[in-house]
Amino acid sequence: MLKLWLNFSMLKYFWAVRKLERYARFAGIKPGLERITELLALLGEPQRKIKAVHIAGTNGKGSTALLATNALRECGYKVGTYLSPHLVEYTERFLIDGQEISRRDFARIFFRVNKTARHVENITEFEILTAMAFVFFQEQKIELAVLETGLGGKYDATNVCRPVLTIITPVDYDHEAVLGTSLKKIAAEKAGIIKKGVPLATVRQKLQAMAVIKKQAAKYGCQVIRVTPLLDTDNKQLVLAALRLLKLPSGLIKKGLQKTVFPGRVQKWRDDPPFYLDVAHNPQAFANLLQTVRPKILVFGLMRRKNLKKILAVLKPQIVLLIAVTLPSLRREEAFTAAEIAASARACGIPVVTKPNVPSACRLAAREASRLHVTAAAAGSFHLVGEIFKKYKLPRAIC
Repeated sequence: MLKLWLNFSMLKYFWAVRKLERYARFAGIKPGLERITELLALLGEPQRKIKAVHIAGTNGKGSTALLATNALRECGYKVGTYLSPHLVEYTERFLIDGQEISRRDFARIFFRVNKTARHVENITEFEILTAMAFVFFQEQKIELAVLETGLGGKYDATNVCRPVLTIITPVDYDHEAVLGTSLKKIAAEKAGIIKKGVPLATVRQKLQAMAVIKKQAAKYGCQVIRVTPLLDTDNKQLVLAALRLLKLPSGLIKKGLQKTVFPGRVQKWRDDPPFYLDVAHNPQAFANLLQTVRPKILVFGLMRRKNLKKILAVLKPQIVLLIAVTLPSLRREEAFTAAEIAASARACGIPVVTKPNVPSACRLAAREASRLHVTAAAAGSFHLVGEIFKKYKLPRAIC
């Protein structure tokens, strides 16, 4: 009887995942707050009862959210964390004190929210997931939520939250088709999370981006602290400065920061040869990866909406072999094929080969890195790194 119940629970979870994937396929990305506002009103406004740390930016949002989560836990808070996207399973997006939601609870909350979402026209996958986060966090009686924006900030579904602190990580070019083609426009979208009287922590930004952020903060009378990390990928200093704005003890914050690991974020997978995994998917993130671990061999796949030429220009001076793959579990129109990546790489002078799948690409990368005594990496997409996590059964714990 127990086995039958467990099988039914598992089946409900996979039904939920299938339905979410259909929303992603057919509704796509639709920035705006009217649909999420309507949905949450029908659900009883759970977001109004939750205090949040709200995080926007182009790169480092996920690692910043994980750092903030562990630091707040160390300070004694019960913390709910909402992340996007996921590496392997949707359950990774909802954490309570660092632990993933169970498949059973995920399915239960999905079907509750989905039943209500039928009354909201053109609802999207991300809006349903965001509503699920607020419902789940209210149910779990968390004390603070750490919320990562999905895309932009101003019109991101998470921007209906009630923040006590906002954080903006490095801002750069990405998602230009949605956010705009200038750094000023992109920064304006990110700065849309700034709220009246809510303190803001950010990093040293490019001049255009910083001017926009400072103007928005001044408009709303926000206390602003700006930090200069030793490396663009080092968000520990940012989180430490941010949480000090909440008058939390530095010693406990630092203890939580030191406990944090980052699945798929400049993560060392193997020692011999050194092999790193990273979800970098835009030029700035790849520049950070190259500066941090200096890989020479790269397993690479990319979503079609990303700027392949700009990324290859960043890779060219350092990469001695690019191993191109077609991202798994995606329709052809959503990702560059290995052949397309290879053609572009050859055109800009990067040595490249193609492989039919991610495991074979990783095996080749490890062999060549060992032969040349250099470092290897796999990067370009959550889908690519997620496939490695899935195939090699890598742990996803954050501490």
